[in-house]
Amino acid sequence: MTRRWLAPAAMLASAGCAGAPLAPAPLTELAGTSWRVVAVDGRPTPATGDYTLRFDASGGLGAHFGCNGMGGQYRLTGDLLTVGNLASTLMGCPEPAATFERDGAEVLGQPMRIAFTSNERVILSNAAGSIALDPLP
Repeated sequence: MTRRWLAPAAMLASAGCAGAPLAPAPLTELAGTSWRVVAVDGRPTPATGDYTLRFDASGGLGAHFGCNGMGGQYRLTGDLLTVGNLASTLMGCPEPAATFERDGAEVLGQPMRIAFTSNERVILSNAAGSIALDPLP
């Protein structure tokens, strides 16, 4: 996984004043990264199942929220992530995947802000809700 954005964050954190940690540097590159979806709208995803987001080098996004696959094109401008042409397979999904999939698709369907919460955790959020991500190895 590409982690070009982690090195500047680590340097900033170690350069802070004693006892005053600095926020990590903003995420500047998604191409080639893969993430585990750890929560949707604050609800933890199940320990089993495919709950992932992947960003490829050509601007494509692939997502799974436990059942169906989704895909589209993404663009990152500053801290704003936009997904276009989002499409999904249409299998009927059992719970809890059906709810996670519906809620995750609603978040991906609108421009999202990217924010760091701790270490490498990233939150994508907008008026529809939020998706919490941890990097995959």
